[in-house]
Amino acid sequence: MSIPGAVAELNQEIERLTKLRDALLEGSPEASAADAATASVRRKKAPTAAKSTSAKKSIPAKKSIPAKKRALSVAGRKRISDAAKARWAAKKKADTAK
Repeated sequence: MSIPGAVAELNQEIERLTKLRDALLEGSPEASAADAATASVRRKKAPTAAKSTSAKKSIPAKKSIPAKKRALSVAGRKRISDAAKARWAAKKKADTAK
């Protein structure tokens, strides 16, 4: 397909989709007279959320209190270590028994 043919096909598809969008908006209560008048005109790309900073500025930043770090006692670490060593010993014993 040639480039002019592809462009013409794309323009037809854009026109079809624009008409479909306009038809959907006609029955919508949100559609205003201004929307109906400008619906057939090609619109520029809507601003993305990253570019729109007005919403971010209106919300005050919350100051968060950092969570306390949990401290593990030496005895607690030893119990965990002993339990892990016991699990590995049991696994090794089960593997050699097979």
